[in-house]
Amino acid sequence: MDKPSLLPLLDARLPLTEEGIAEAARLAGVPLAQAWGVVRYYPRYRGLPQGRLLVDDPVARARGFARLLEGADGTHPPLGLEALSPIHVRIEGRERYVEYQGHRVPFREFRLPFHLGHGERLLPPEPILDLAAYERIGGLQALRSLLGGRLSPHDLIQAVEEAGLLGRGGAAFPTHIKMRAVAQGEAPKYLVVNADESEPGNFKDRFLLEHHPFLVLEGALLAALATGASRIFLYVREEFEAAMLGLEKAVAELKEAGLLPVPTEVFRSGGLYICGEETALLESMEGKRAEPRLKPPFPVEKGLWGRPTLVQNVETLASLPVILKEGPRAWRQREPKLFSISGDVARPGLYELPLGTPLGEALRRAGAELGEIQAVLLGGAAGVFTKDLAFPLRYRERLPLGAGAMVAFGKEVDLWEVLLGLAQFFREESCGKCFPCPLGTAVQVEMVRRRERSKALLQDLAQTLKGSLCGLGQSAYWAYASLLEVEGAA
Repeated sequence: MDKPSLLPLLDARLPLTEEGIAEAARLAGVPLAQAWGVVRYYPRYRGLPQGRLLVDDPVARARGFARLLEGADGTHPPLGLEALSPIHVRIEGRERYVEYQGHRVPFREFRLPFHLGHGERLLPPEPILDLAAYERIGGLQALRSLLGGRLSPHDLIQAVEEAGLLGRGGAAFPTHIKMRAVAQGEAPKYLVVNADESEPGNFKDRFLLEHHPFLVLEGALLAALATGASRIFLYVREEFEAAMLGLEKAVAELKEAGLLPVPTEVFRSGGLYICGEETALLESMEGKRAEPRLKPPFPVEKGLWGRPTLVQNVETLASLPVILKEGPRAWRQREPKLFSISGDVARPGLYELPLGTPLGEALRRAGAELGEIQAVLLGGAAGVFTKDLAFPLRYRERLPLGAGAMVAFGKEVDLWEVLLGLAQFFREESCGKCFPCPLGTAVQVEMVRRRERSKALLQDLAQTLKGSLCGLGQSAYWAYASLLEVEGAA
């Protein structure tokens, strides 16, 4: 990085004072006005809500939301805890806890229960939290081959292309195209691991970070070496404190073992949904408000500090060692994908399933009574409601797969209450940079609140939101439109 970033400098000075903000701005080399703009933009600098807070996610909305709120002091945005929902967090000063099984567990110690994971290729047989355990299950073979010259950067990217790996963060862009573009760019170049998982219903990346950090790091190192990146940044959602501590420990172990050929550091995210959008993410790393950039240029051309940057999702990078271990053809024959399944199922959790698995079969694996399912929210807040249980779970189909979230709702659930939660989430998380998004998301909340079913009004709303700068606004109406379709098909 060309200069110190403002966010870590501010974090080091919490709780903030005027003098601390001025000092952080001086060290970062940014105007004081920019520093104050950042402080007033990100939640942790504005001041966290206090007390016992209900995590407001789609599952809680389906469980009698008004009743649940009676025992809470407020709400907290989704935290990737849908498999445990409804659930509360408690914030006392700057200390944060998850209320789980009758105990207050500090964020820095809380990990998703390991039993929620079901898989064998991307998911480990047990939590793999030290280097020796990772090597016992065959880890680092691909990295050692690359470092030893038995595998070339060209061959690695070629294997990714032959595997047909698409980005697992939701956009499903071919991974090899981004890698080649960065590989052809001029140094210095960077790799940013997008671990800012904030999509309601998703917890796959959180699980990988908390239980399989070495797999993620090996994938990141492979991608960095293949593209010539001179530095790796793990941009982790700021609430995932245990994951960040585990990653820092894993990085230190790799470095001590002489297996960290590219400098790697953990970067605490800005703490907003928009930070998951790759260009807004880069803006926050540069010490600015997390607002999307106009594209082109794309990050592979001008990314972090204007340099070629590969931004990839956690699951995408975790797939690289597995592809190289199995071979691209074997990978492609039964391509694994992680699906976060929650809601009205007997065994909510993270399921590793081959792409193309029917939606109903995925829900059956999680213990759903298919005849009792009213609809499924597929893809999270930026997704759709569907009752097509025969839908094949793969990319580039008629329904958006997104990052792989599924929330099932039984016949007694009020889907409009769930939709209202999604609409309010989009309104609160809009960065406000472009006019269509803050306007459209605010109007959408009122339309959903009065349960407006006019197709003409919905079309007007859609046309407004389509003019948004990024995917947050562009997809904000999808769930609304799909719910009307589900109602019409009832």
